[in-house]
Amino acid sequence: MQKIGLVLFLAAFMATGARAQEVQRILYLAAHPDDENTRLIAHWSRAEGREVAYLSLTRGEGGQNLVGPELGPALGALREAELREARKIDGAKQFFTSAPDFGYSKSAEEAFEVWDREALLGELFRLAAEFRPDVLVTRFPPDSRAGHGHHTASALLAMDLFARLQRDRMCNGDWAPKALYWNTSSWWIKDAEALPKSDSLVTLSVGGYHEGLQKSVLQIGTEARSMHKSQGFGSENDHGFRSEILQLLAGTPVDWTAPPAAVRPYQPWREVRANRPWFTDRDSLPLVRTEILVNESTNPLVWEGQSLAKGERLEREASELEPTEYVSGDRVKGELRRPLLQADPLSVSVNPLGLIATKPSRYTLQVAFTRWALAKDFEVEIRIPKGWILHSPKRLKWTALPGSDPTASFEVVIEAGPNSVDGFLEFWSAGQAVRSVVKLRYDHIPQSEVWVDGSVPLRYVPMQLPDAEVGVIEGAGDDAAMALEQLGFRVKRLDPLQMAASDLDGLIAVVTGVRAYNSTLGMDRANALLEPWISKGGRLVMQYATASKDRTSAQMGPIPFELGRKRVTLEGTAPRILQPEHPLWNSPNVLNSSDFDGWVQERGLYFAERWPAEFTPIISWSDPGEPPAEGALITAQYGQGSVTYCALSLFRQWREGVPGAYRILANLVAHDH
Repeated sequence: MQKIGLVLFLAAFMATGARAQEVQRILYLAAHPDDENTRLIAHWSRAEGREVAYLSLTRGEGGQNLVGPELGPALGALREAELREARKIDGAKQFFTSAPDFGYSKSAEEAFEVWDREALLGELFRLAAEFRPDVLVTRFPPDSRAGHGHHTASALLAMDLFARLQRDRMCNGDWAPKALYWNTSSWWIKDAEALPKSDSLVTLSVGGYHEGLQKSVLQIGTEARSMHKSQGFGSENDHGFRSEILQLLAGTPVDWTAPPAAVRPYQPWREVRANRPWFTDRDSLPLVRTEILVNESTNPLVWEGQSLAKGERLEREASELEPTEYVSGDRVKGELRRPLLQADPLSVSVNPLGLIATKPSRYTLQVAFTRWALAKDFEVEIRIPKGWILHSPKRLKWTALPGSDPTASFEVVIEAGPNSVDGFLEFWSAGQAVRSVVKLRYDHIPQSEVWVDGSVPLRYVPMQLPDAEVGVIEGAGDDAAMALEQLGFRVKRLDPLQMAASDLDGLIAVVTGVRAYNSTLGMDRANALLEPWISKGGRLVMQYATASKDRTSAQMGPIPFELGRKRVTLEGTAPRILQPEHPLWNSPNVLNSSDFDGWVQERGLYFAERWPAEFTPIISWSDPGEPPAEGALITAQYGQGSVTYCALSLFRQWREGVPGAYRILANLVAHDH
């Protein structure tokens, strides 16, 4: 890949004698929400008046979440909304492709094993043909320096796109972008700002004050980037000027100093509103979309054949293809906007989200159905896997009365036995599986709903577990408390800022949530209380934390160790058990390689890098072609108790009902000393 980048750079360098061309439209391309350079986008869009768009290949659903519990598709919807809010600030447009974010990838080859490169190129081609940029800009280099397989793949796709647009320019009315640039920095090129500049390596001074917005351009860029709150990218506003470096990868150098040749035509204030926030295919009342136009200019103007005098307001029926919002007012928050969304007629909510049956017994699930359609009558069929016994009616039917609560609650009682087959509890209505809704309710994005699979995993995982209580210090949105409750443990939630030593009395273990040592305040105080409790027989289980500077405690637990950035990304990678006789591996469950079957997305991340002799590594594994890594699961005796660091991605497996992840959790909190 480095060779490809070098060839393109040399080709671009040879083209430097050509006349520089002006730029009006810029398409900035990268892999994820938060990859874009908001200060450069704000400079181009707000300060210079160019038309800019950011194209994110994915919606970021494979990442983690610092503001709430959403993962997977719900996280993708949250991060997409954050991107759109960022664009409202920096003035650019926002595009996406259908590429899934499947988590960290170590190479472009690995990314393209999941992504259909040609299909994505087709999507990019159609988006570019619609936007018609003068310049393509990639955030990452087309080689391993990009640091993430998705990043490298995004740069390679940008190169593919530029080449195809050049080749097919006659099919696009003799249009094609003039150049492909890489928005590089000293992160990738040492002393980049000190390198001699040419037509192929340009430094832009970005910043200055925007008179119309009463803000500096760097402040606008910082505010846009701070919208990526689920990734923890909030920061103090920036001011003044910064340098941005553009390296020509292909095409003809452009003139970045020239303002856009054409001024965007004045447009009226315009929006399309709906008379309600969602619609379904069982509504008895029509959905009304209204296009509203207001001429806020002192001069008359013509918009799509319609003349508008100064201050004139026009309302007319809108096309169904236009983006539509539902607008309402709140006495405290003011105007509230949310996108119009299509909903299913019915949704289901189940507590708990999955059932792990550790012994033959009856289990009760709390089920609530919510009607989203204006229809009144509903009937739901319950389907269960073989071997499970349903002790509730197989069909649920009710009629919603006018003005009644749209939610109906039921209990579903099922029984697990030795012949129970792993599967899913499903709800069906009108020939369709009933889905669940994740409601996104954050102040920094519009309210919306995400529709996800409504089935509930049912797993029969026989275990002999003690009747005991486990403490949980919550981190950044994992399900440790839920998983422990599924195993039958009583759970006590602990607040490091409020807990006392007496709160640890009677607990057999304390589990810290994912990234608790990065995001939960008071972990240094918690360490001081946990140390004597561990020495008297307690088990401290620390889920992964990141090797970053945002730690809320300098040390994790009573025995210091160092974190690194090693991870195993291929979820099918087989582990090598280093200590098969260790109590952690044998009590209360005898674990084996089958406990790693059926895992999703990854094996583990942010492994321990260095640790003292007190710690014993339990597992060794690696992705293909990499040396073995032993820091995914390390444990140490401390007095009469134990300290364990677990970088396994258990938090992703619990939601999927992976039996081995629950068996491992049981051993972490209840193993013999």
